[in-house]
This record gives sequence, structure tokens and C-alpha cells, in this order.
Amino acid sequence: MLYPEVSYPTYAMGATLAGLRARAVPLLEGRLDLDSITTEDRERALVLWTNSPSNPTGRLDDLERAATWGRTHGVLVASDECYADFTWRGDPRSILQHGEDGVLAVHSVSKRSNLAGLRAGFYAGDPEVVEYLRLVRQHAGLMVAAPVQAAVALAYRDDEHVEEQRARYRARLSRLRRALLEVNVECDDPEGAFYLWCRDPRRDGWALAARLAEVAGVVSSPGEFYGSGESGHVRIAVVQPDERIELAATRLEALAGDF
Repeated sequence: MLYPEVSYPTYAMGATLAGLRARAVPLLEGRLDLDSITTEDRERALVLWTNSPSNPTGRLDDLERAATWGRTHGVLVASDECYADFTWRGDPRSILQHGEDGVLAVHSVSKRSNLAGLRAGFYAGDPEVVEYLRLVRQHAGLMVAAPVQAAVALAYRDDEHVEEQRARYRARLSRLRRALLEVNVECDDPEGAFYLWCRDPRRDGWALAARLAEVAGVVSSPGEFYGSGESGHVRIAVVQPDERIELAATRLEALAGDF
């Protein structure tokens, strides 16, 4: 199983639980460097995971290129699109825009509708793969309870709450990023999702996470959680209420020059 080198750890853990070998694919300017995949890994691969927009980096990947690569080499491409509704550069995009053959798009109400407790969403794509997964879920006892299905259907029929949340996340990202830049913490403007992927040349990720917690009350995740080579970064999720984001930003700005 191939997955992005910088990513949420569930992809690698899922492969481990399934008895597969997980192989990280390096990123080039935030996108999968497909040319770096060795012949041996390519020939052995069953699945290539993409995640766009990315958790934790907020970068967008080239889904058309990923789909083409998968079809060329006979590798299923599973596209994690749970943050697609929170795309800041251009319109939300899906790998399904480039055909269904050999691909699977995965979505969730956890992010779109803040319904993480339901543990539900949908997948769509290659008909044979969808049918196979339906049978697996049936025989593994992974069916979603009818009340949860009804709630998910209701959430997907409404876009107004998503637009409200998009505006809320965008404002929070902008506000907190401005404050972090004031204390010389580097944060790229994310292309999607609701995370800030930050680094401080003066500290490693663990030290930066500790400093943010100590002086601003900001709890962040050291970058090593998302890849062994990311020790210099932290991930900040703007999921707290607006007033808490404002409080953290104000605390940081008060430390300009002394962070």
C-alpha cells in the first residue's frame, strides 16, 4: 500500500492491520512524487492513497495525474476527499472528475458537517470495487445503523450549513495565521482543509508545540505525528470557537518580538 509521506497516520496503520506493507511516497512541493516510486513498489502495490486537500499540510494534489498513474500501472487509487468542501483555491475537486475506472473517492460527514461522532460518510467510484467493499462491509458486520444513515442523508441534502462553516474556518485560519506570522512562526496559506502547517526556524516541532501551549494556550500536534521527516513542523487545527481563536491570537500578538 502506497501513501503520502506526510499524512494522517491512519493510512499506514490500516495497511498494518490488514497485513500489508505500507510504503511512504515522497512529496514534491506538497504533491505525490509519483516518479519516485520504485519499480518494485509499483509492481507490488495494491492501492495508492491520495489526500487532497491534505491533512496536515493543507496542500492540493493533482488527482488527474494520480488517476492516470494508477490506471497505467494497474493500481487502485483511493482518494481521501474528506476536506474537499473546504478547498480555498478554486472549486472543490474529486478524482471522479477524471473517470470512475480504477479509482475510489472517500467522503465523510465528520469534516463536512462536524458530525465526527457518527463515523459515517460514503465512497464512490469503480463499480467493481464499490460492490466488493459492499460485500466486505456486509459480512464483516460494518453496516451503518438506519438512524445514522438517515442523519447522514439529511446532512448531505443541505449545503447551507457547509457554506457557513466554510466562512467560519476561513476567517479563523486567516486570523490565527496573521498572529503566528507576527511572532515569526512560518505558516503557508493553506490551499484547503482547516489546519495551519507551521514551523519556527528557532525550534523543532516539539519545542514549538510546547511554547505555543505555554504562552498562548494553543494545543498543536508536532509534525512527527504525520511523518518521520517532519520534526520541524506543528499542525494547528482551527476547530475551537471564534472567541478562543481570537484569545489565542491576541496572546500571540502581545508577544511580538519576545516569542
